Amino acid sequence: MEHSLVIIKPDGASRRRVGALVLKAFLARGYDIRAFKEMKVSRYLAEMHYAIHKEKPFFSWLVDFISSAPVLVMIFEAENVIEDIRTALGVTFVQKANPDSLRGKYGIWAGVNIAHASDSPETAANEIALWAKEGDVVESDNARTAAEAYIAKHIASGTDFTMQIRDVVKNAIANLDSSDSVLKTLIDLFGRDAEGISKDDTVALAKAVHDFILEEIEKK
Repeated sequence: MEHSLVIIKPDGASRRRVGALVLKAFLARGYDIRAFKEMKVSRYLAEMHYAIHKEKPFFSWLVDFISSAPVLVMIFEAENVIEDIRTALGVTFVQKANPDSLRGKYGIWAGVNIAHASDSPETAANEIALWAKEGDVVESDNARTAAEAYIAKHIASGTDFTMQIRDVVKNAIANLDSSDSVLKTLIDLFGRDAEGISKDDTVALAKAVHDFILEEIEKK
C-alpha cells in the first residue's frame, strides 16, 4: 500500500467550507485516512518542507504562505494513492487545471493552488517522517472520525468565495494593481468564512497572497 502526505494549504483550510469540501472529496475516493490534523505550520517546518526549493526566488514566499494561517494535514493510504490524488488535484497552475479538478474548482491562481500532495513514494516517506517529527502529525485510529467531524462542522458554513478571490488576484495582476485596496479586499474575502481562525491569521494569509500579486507584477 502506498502512502501520501496531503496538505490543504491556508487558502483552503482558512476558508472553512472550502477546506471541508476538498477533504470530503478526498474521503469519497475511498482512501484509508491514517492521520488528520489542523495546525499552524512553524517557519522551521515550512523551510524544511520546501527545502528542495531553497535556492529558488519563490522559496521565501512559499514559507510565508504556508505558515500564514492554519492548514489541514493528512496521510492517506491506498493502492496508487499518490498518482490518484495528484490526478484529482489537477495540474499545479490553477489557470491550467481542468475546471473539474480540485485545483480548478477551489485554487486561487497559479501556485496559490489549494493543496500539496506527495509526488513519489520516496517523497511521501520523507514528508511523513518530517511532519511527524516537527508537526506531530502521527497515525491514529481516530483519524477518519476527526476528519469527518471537521467536514460535518464546516461543510454547510459560509459561502464559497473562490471565484471572487480568483478574480481579484487575476485582475490585479493583469492591471498591475498592487494597491492597498486590493489587500483590503483580500482581507475581507478571506475573513468571511473563517470561523475559529484569528483575524491575525486571515490578515497574514491575505498579505501572503498580496505579496504573490506583487511578485507576479514584477515579472511583467
